[in-house]
Amino acid sequence: MPVHNDSIPEEYLEPLRKEVQQYVVLKDEVTNLETRVGQIKKRIINTIEELGEANDKGSLVLPLNDEKSGTTNVVKQRRVSKVFDEDTANQILKDKNLFDDCTQTITVLDQDAVMSAYYNGLLTDEDIEAMFPEKVSWALILEKK
Repeated sequence: MPVHNDSIPEEYLEPLRKEVQQYVVLKDEVTNLETRVGQIKKRIINTIEELGEANDKGSLVLPLNDEKSGTTNVVKQRRVSKVFDEDTANQILKDKNLFDDCTQTITVLDQDAVMSAYYNGLLTDEDIEAMFPEKVSWALILEKK
């Protein structure tokens, strides 16, 4: 339902305008700062890759000893995580005849089948509304001309 600005007193709108203007300026600053931080980070990493030395964990370390920032070293830290390769695991387990022992069947509702049951008259509107409750979320939008 649109609201006409004529019905809202100016003393309420002017402070809101100032808040919106500040909001827009700050959002733009954040975007610019994030871009700048990304550019600087890339240059720092390039320098570490060029001049740093690997430590025992495979990270690259470059001594800096900068008193102003309190930074003693800049590090391109090596982080390792294990990712389960399902295709490889499937093949190995099948090759070793362990696939059935290492898998489980999980029942999952098929939303397309639920809707098909609804369209075929087997479920009511109330059933569907209960199964698919509405979730409301809000966003701040600044509309522009």
